[in-house]
Amino acid sequence: MANKMERWTINGNWTVEIPTKEIEKNMKDFEGISKEDAVRMWFEDNEYLDSGEKATITENTEKVKRRYEKSGKPRKASTRERKVDTEKLELIELVKALLDENAETTVKGVKTETEINFDFRGNEYTFKLTKHRPPKEEK
Repeated sequence: MANKMERWTINGNWTVEIPTKEIEKNMKDFEGISKEDAVRMWFEDNEYLDSGEKATITENTEKVKRRYEKSGKPRKASTRERKVDTEKLELIELVKALLDENAETTVKGVKTETEINFDFRGNEYTFKLTKHRPPKEEK
């Protein structure tokens, strides 16, 4: 669950988001103080204000935009067709042929053109093939 935040402005310049539970904690710890005083304490504790500094603090009533939350809409499936890398496929086929020649090796499967799963002397192995980009040329 996301923390609820409140927006407060100092001297009309800075807008700061403060966790609601921090304000409530200050109000609970120091009975009888106003919400604005609890916010002022939070600003002082977090070094937005010097202790006793005169400042105008106002609450922003704008709705706080939530970030980093999962959308309620399901994601649309991609219709793009995956391109097969023919060089990698050729290399995987060569490795598979070598493994098939060995009597102690049993090829279990080939996953696209990227990996081969096989058994060798009772142990399972996987070869994964990675194609690296060429290095960037210096200007």
